[in-house]
Amino acid sequence: MTIESVSNQNFKLINKLKMKKYRDKENLFIIESRKLVDEAIASSTNIDFIFLREGVSFESSYRTLVFSETLFDKLSSMTSPDGIGAVVRKKESRELSSHKILLLDGINDPGNIGTMIRTSEAFGFRDIILMPETVDIYNEKSLRASMGSIFRLNIVAMDYEDIKKLKSSYKLLAADMDGLDIREYKRKTKIILAIGSEANGLSDDIRDLTDDFLKIPMEGEIESLNAAIAASIIMNRLM
Repeated sequence: MTIESVSNQNFKLINKLKMKKYRDKENLFIIESRKLVDEAIASSTNIDFIFLREGVSFESSYRTLVFSETLFDKLSSMTSPDGIGAVVRKKESRELSSHKILLLDGINDPGNIGTMIRTSEAFGFRDIILMPETVDIYNEKSLRASMGSIFRLNIVAMDYEDIKKLKSSYKLLAADMDGLDIREYKRKTKIILAIGSEANGLSDDIRDLTDDFLKIPMEGEIESLNAAIAASIIMNRLM
């Protein structure tokens, strides 16, 4: 049966989940595109239901709803949607267990945070810490940029007191133009790599807790790099 009414409860739910306050309230979020839905299924993600645009086929064992083309286009946040989406339950955080952890301190660009989540998986950073004022990782842009890595990594929200407690087991590293050349740094202990916001850099609290500052050597007149690019280079060097 094709859903054609804006009064439909599932249509209303998906619309609400476009807003962070409802994602937090319902503990659900939306993903779009065949690739992301395939990644969610392959990663054994807890999917509530899949929703399709009328005329689009997608085989799965999950409950599937079909919306008219008009209603689906109202739900989609994509410029050229492929007609496939899903409502997904947020994964519960686990205890930190990696020897390498990425800490995101006030990152506010959703594309950047999604890229860093994807890159952290590539370079073996299996745990990610989100500090206060960091953008919602379930933002549609963050999800698309993560390319499915968000389903496989352990992502934990923490505050500064939590980080202080971790200092007994981990050395805290951060990027800084006056730090040690990353090429000369030798990792010998468990580490947390802190990346600050695009506009303001690291918060004072995290800077005060940092053990070692690392810099990326650069040529030319470049003063800084995009946060996601800088994080990628450093994570690669710390493999």
